[in-house]
Amino acid sequence: MVRLITCALALASASAFAPSTTQTKSTALNAKPVNKEIGALPPLGFFDPLGFIKNGPYGSPEDNFYHYRGVEVKHGRIAMAATVGMLVQENYRFEGMLSPSENLSFADVPNGLAALDVVPLLGWVQLATLIGAHEMLVKQRPGRKPGDFGTGYLGMAMDDESSKQLRALNVEIQNGRLAMLGILGMFASESIHGTALWETKIFS
Repeated sequence: MVRLITCALALASASAFAPSTTQTKSTALNAKPVNKEIGALPPLGFFDPLGFIKNGPYGSPEDNFYHYRGVEVKHGRIAMAATVGMLVQENYRFEGMLSPSENLSFADVPNGLAALDVVPLLGWVQLATLIGAHEMLVKQRPGRKPGDFGTGYLGMAMDDESSKQLRALNVEIQNGRLAMLGILGMFASESIHGTALWETKIFS
């Protein structure tokens, strides 16, 4: 069952790595070299040891950067939500039934990877369908900064290249990178110790 779930979720998000069927508009990125773009911060600066930007399959270095940065931003946002979700679920649960037909409440679902064997298959199918619909319907806006899906920034204007904008975008990318490492670390720890957030038990 776990393998089926993993395959379904992977297929639902595979379009993030598929070459775009439309011409990528890199004019918004031509104002500065990719090694000077947002996210190239000390101590590493611009970090591309395998040359994906120069040799990638999406066209020019600017087009490759545009694609990979969009993927990085999207996965960083997902990882931030997942990390917060792991921490919240360790302490709180929704009230009510997750699956009335199986007499399964939200409180019965364990935190972390153990939930894979508890949530019914239909629940994972619904989740994979939602992810797939998001991939199909929420698209990067052509010619805009990677990660701009037209959903706004909580009412703030983020198109003026101001110091406030650049700082906010750098913070988002850095927090997303940290969250990707964080959620992978949580999963690795649970796989080794058999308990979600094992390291936090010393505080309880």
